[in-house]
Amino acid sequence: MLTKLVGVLFIIVGIAGLVLPVIPGILFIMVGVLLFFKDKEYEIIKLINEKAPPCFASFYHDFLSRVVNSGHHIGIDWVWVKNELRVRERISAIDDTDRGIAISKILNECLNRARSLSKPNYIRAIKKISLIGENFIEIEGGVRFSTGKIAQYIKGSGSIIIFLVTIGDEIEKIAGKLTSGNEPLQGYLLDRIGSFAVESLAESIEKKIRKDYSKLKMSVSQRYSPGYCDWPIEEQRILAKALDFSAIGVSLTESCMMRPKKSISAVVAIAGKGIFTKSGSTCGICEKKDCSYRRDT
Repeated sequence: MLTKLVGVLFIIVGIAGLVLPVIPGILFIMVGVLLFFKDKEYEIIKLINEKAPPCFASFYHDFLSRVVNSGHHIGIDWVWVKNELRVRERISAIDDTDRGIAISKILNECLNRARSLSKPNYIRAIKKISLIGENFIEIEGGVRFSTGKIAQYIKGSGSIIIFLVTIGDEIEKIAGKLTSGNEPLQGYLLDRIGSFAVESLAESIEKKIRKDYSKLKMSVSQRYSPGYCDWPIEEQRILAKALDFSAIGVSLTESCMMRPKKSISAVVAIAGKGIFTKSGSTCGICEKKDCSYRRDT
């Protein structure tokens, strides 16, 4: 209710502002409307991604949504996606050569395209831990995961949260067509953007869970997925049964890869205050030094 009242206030001030400076008045009205319909945030994002002109979509994601969601919300941080892509692919933002300008233009076009093609969705469920053994984690219902290092890391936890995020398959379909056609650079960049986008979505879920439980004086581990550390990728099947991936249209191939590819499944453990800390990376318990998802800090 308070959010709606603040939203109405912004709209009133915005309308009043139209009599004087027009642009600030319009901005106030936009922020007010978004605050008033904050409970419809997912629908608004979907509408903007699919229907709004690219320039407005950029303005919304890079500015308006950050004003409205000054705390934390679940979604894709497109600014982070862009910056991460530039860093990983060594695309300079200040390269003013013809080549640099051309690549930056293609990058921005691919980002706008990815925003319109992405269909963010997620599900999650909390499960009580029944037993943590030397080489396994057993949760309610007799479901058992085979992992030694992660089991030792989360000792002291009372429950885990399983979650699954996806951005749909449209990005990978279009990227595939571009790559096999006459626009391989566009296809490659679009596919990479999709990978960073779903990573951002998973990160936002993890942060939201951590924030929610910190209010309850609880701590949350960093996330792990089948295929990470010593957790076999084949146990995606067990995770899929515990959470029901099909609820958001995700399935597994025979080799246990997810379909759509731009999907991430993971678990985080919940424990008492101070058991898990934000500092450092739990990747330190894993021996896969060449993993592209490794977080060393």
